[in-house]
Amino acid sequence: MFTTYYNEAIRKTVVAFGSLFDEIFVQRRDSAGNTIKKFMVPISYSSKEKFIRMLDEYPNTKGQVDGGRSGESTRAGIASILPRMGFNINNINFDSTRKRNTIYKRYKQKTSSGEVDTQFAEVPYTVGFSLSIVSRTMDDALQIVEQIVPYFTPEFTVTLNFSDINTKIDVPIILNSVTPEIDYEGDTSTQRSVIFNLEFTALTYVFSPVKTQKFIKRTDVTAFNAFFNTGPTGGVTGPTSAAFRIITDVTGPSGADSLPPIAGITQDIFEYPNTLNIKGGTLNAQ
Repeated sequence: MFTTYYNEAIRKTVVAFGSLFDEIFVQRRDSAGNTIKKFMVPISYSSKEKFIRMLDEYPNTKGQVDGGRSGESTRAGIASILPRMGFNINNINFDSTRKRNTIYKRYKQKTSSGEVDTQFAEVPYTVGFSLSIVSRTMDDALQIVEQIVPYFTPEFTVTLNFSDINTKIDVPIILNSVTPEIDYEGDTSTQRSVIFNLEFTALTYVFSPVKTQKFIKRTDVTAFNAFFNTGPTGGVTGPTSAAFRIITDVTGPSGADSLPPIAGITQDIFEYPNTLNIKGGTLNAQ
């Protein structure tokens, strides 16, 4: 039942989510409102706890930055690593509201052989994400937040290519909440951190492995007479009791393995006299 395969469906969802926030900039202005500095906010796959720990341990792990007094070097070091963003996965849950019949298949014809790639219907899952924004000032944090929230109303849809069969699949990403987390208490010598936590839900999919199968080129259907009161098998006997037989072939040039319109379809029907009720039949496919 189980085979080794990896469609990278969840990984592609994670990469797509992180790429939404990889080009966010923060501007620094002077008292006259002129922009004096503009820089991009880095983003990484990590939780906010790692940012907080990095801030707490920075003087011990990084040392002095500008060669000045310890207090000044600490402030310069914190200013150099903030603002930052980090995201991580909170949960992965099955979504029954988007479930389709699993036996549905999608097909893709191979051009070099008479075969097709098949894949069963997608399985819907929701992936919960947390995005943390950590900055030294409230103005920096609000700049970042305002560059994110206008695009989510409350969802923003990205299009992903999950496989060669399932291409251009829309994945809505829903913004659930924006929660500020600001320290108002503590020692005056302790650097304050401004944190915004954004919660998202991605309505994504996972897929079964891709399998290869051949075209059905010939079918042979035979229907038999049925005497419901004759014998334990209901009167179905050998070829002499057949009501009709249908043989369907895909024909074309010698060695052709393509489907119509390049190839044609021929059908032979054999009808037998004195037919009665038809109860069963056989189907042979090649």
